[in-house]
Order: sequence, then structure tokens, then C-alpha cells
Amino acid sequence: MNVSVEERLEIEEFLALEARFADESRYSDWEALVDDDMVYWVPTAEGAILPPGDKISIIFDNRQRVATRIRQLNTGKRHSQVPASPMVRTQTNFLIEATSADTYTVFCTQILYEYRIQSTRELATWPARVEYRLRRHGDGLKMCFKGVYLVSASDALPGLPFII
Repeated sequence: MNVSVEERLEIEEFLALEARFADESRYSDWEALVDDDMVYWVPTAEGAILPPGDKISIIFDNRQRVATRIRQLNTGKRHSQVPASPMVRTQTNFLIEATSADTYTVFCTQILYEYRIQSTRELATWPARVEYRLRRHGDGLKMCFKGVYLVSASDALPGLPFII
């Protein structure tokens, strides 16, 4: 189903806020955008459209694991991210579809730049296709699925201790 211009603007603003919170290591703010049944998936094969969990994943977190990951990051003792990597991402090419009266599926492309200040002092680039499923609640949108399909997912990858 098509979405209205107003819905498109609201969704794009929500996703810009989600990206900003992740980029700025504002993990509790990021978590506030997450629904109770959230699934966060980074598969090992770019373009994988399998049900999450059918193959080995880089990240395959349910809502409880997302909360645990955020608690760990918020302690400041996750040494692989002390100090937190400065990050910035761009998202573009939004394809937005209303899948019901209160849910949306969004596909976009993303490039995340991560400066590994705490280790190699190298600039890592993470191009990906991203799939979001958003659900409308009385207080606004919530993210119930985020799939990040890294272009380089089938290669050996360094650790990803941050939210991508």
C-alpha cells in the first residue's frame, strides 16, 4: 500500500533520529525507539532474505538481547568501544510501504563511517542495505525489526560492538 506524504516525512524523520542516536552513542535514546518484540539482524550473506535465525548471523538479537547489549555499552566498560567510535551515516533511496493500517516496511541504502579511535585509528566504511519494520503506537512509531545487509557480510569482519 502506498503511504501519504505526511507518513513518508514522519518515517524518514524517525529513521534520521534512529541513525543520529546510534551515531552519537545515545543508546538509551535509541532503545526508546524499539518495540517490545524487536529483532535486530545482521546476516552473514549480503542480500539474505531468509527468516532470521536460519543461518549463522553476525548479529541476531531479540528484544532482551538488545537490552543487554545496550546495558553493556552504557557501562562504559566495553573496552572495544572506549572511547566510543565517532560515527556518521547517510541513508538514502527510501522505499516505504504500508503493510497494514499501523505497520510499515522500509528499505534504504546506508553508508556508515566509523573512526576506530580506540584501536587502529582507521576509518572503516560499512555500506549496507537496511530493512526496517515500523509499527505505529499511540505515542508514535516504534522499530520492531532492523535488518542490516552489509555489502561485505560474506568476508571476514572485525568485531561490531556498536549499533549499526
